Amino acid sequence: MPAVAKAKKKGGGSRPQRSAEPTTAQLRQEYYKRRAEEQALESMGITLGDREPAKGDARWWSEARNALDALEIIHAVWRFAGVMGGVPEPEDWDPDRGWPTVEEVEAVFGSWDKMLDASGIDQAVIGEVIDKALAAHEELQAERKRLEGEQRRLEDEAKRIPELKRREEVARAKRDESDAARQEAEAARDAAARERDGLAARVAALEAELAELRAAPEAPPAEEELLEEMERALAAQAASQQARDELHERMERLRAEREQDRRTIEELTRTLARVDAGSGGEEAAVAAEPEAPPASVLEAVERAAAEATHLRFAPKAFETAEDSPFRRPGLVLRTLRTLDEVAGRYAEGDMGRSLGQAAAEHGITQWKPDVAETTRKRYEDEYTFTLDGKKLWVGPHIGLGSGSGAQFIARIYLHVADGSDPDVPRGIIVAVVGRHLPDTTT
Repeated sequence: MPAVAKAKKKGGGSRPQRSAEPTTAQLRQEYYKRRAEEQALESMGITLGDREPAKGDARWWSEARNALDALEIIHAVWRFAGVMGGVPEPEDWDPDRGWPTVEEVEAVFGSWDKMLDASGIDQAVIGEVIDKALAAHEELQAERKRLEGEQRRLEDEAKRIPELKRREEVARAKRDESDAARQEAEAARDAAARERDGLAARVAALEAELAELRAAPEAPPAEEELLEEMERALAAQAASQQARDELHERMERLRAEREQDRRTIEELTRTLARVDAGSGGEEAAVAAEPEAPPASVLEAVERAAAEATHLRFAPKAFETAEDSPFRRPGLVLRTLRTLDEVAGRYAEGDMGRSLGQAAAEHGITQWKPDVAETTRKRYEDEYTFTLDGKKLWVGPHIGLGSGSGAQFIARIYLHVADGSDPDVPRGIIVAVVGRHLPDTTT
């Protein structure tokens, strides 16, 4: 029973859809409305049914169609130039891709060349721009190939650096061994010379004693013993002389080996200097010819100061550089050039990282953020400098080289101004270049 009631309720809820056709009442209303409008016009003397249809001017329509066709074709010319970057040729326009046909162009303009003349595309700046862009592209391609070759050369030299350093260390070790052996040989020579002199004095004493014994009338046994002792002394003297000669020959060999090691070290040092100066970034890569390495630390500082756009150099930097015997001035020049880039970033404001981190991003790895306060107090003269009449402290510094001694290691000491002092604008100042300043470890 409930199911039947539910179905009955569902069937009774549907309604017939309304027809889209106008009803009779609507048609009648529209008829009376139109009739009233015609009667109103007739009352004003206007009869629509008696008028002839309007006639158009065929010549005007023809000219308008030709103008529209010409405009459409000229638009196609400029669209093609904008998309393809050049003036279209007849074979470039494919009707299947929406371009006008050659026949349509000739029907409107008479020929393809007249169509191009009418469009004015030949006077367009796009052609000149394209020619200049192509020329610039060729120059960029040639420059890119040259830079790639320069980059490969620098990479090859960079691969040689570890081997050159190893050879330099080996040569230095051999030189140190040669120096030690030479000192040992000189000590042995001096000992042999002293022994020889002692034997010579002993021989002279024995000869004098022998002369006295010969002058005496008796005591032949003592003379025999004295002669034997003198012969032994002479033999020992001869052996000592031979040992001295051998030591002298050994010293000469050691001197020759030491000189060879010295020349090898100098050659390796010059090679490393050329590599240091030749791998200084984009400016070195762009140079037409390899840059000659600086001959001294002072020359490296002078070059860097002349090129720098952000670093400032205190007079003390040149004074200390002149006193530095560091053997790799090319490394000093490359580090100062890189430091100039870091100084540019620092001068612009907050870098979002420390100066040490920024320096590491540029390849400066031996960055020290500051010196100990006890060192400042103990060695105030060494850790201060004067710039524009103002006394300033050095703090952050950069280590260069490896090993021990001023010939193999160097330091670049800096003053970092944060701009809080109105007399010292924000930036990095190079204060000392060269020897390691004294501290609690020296």
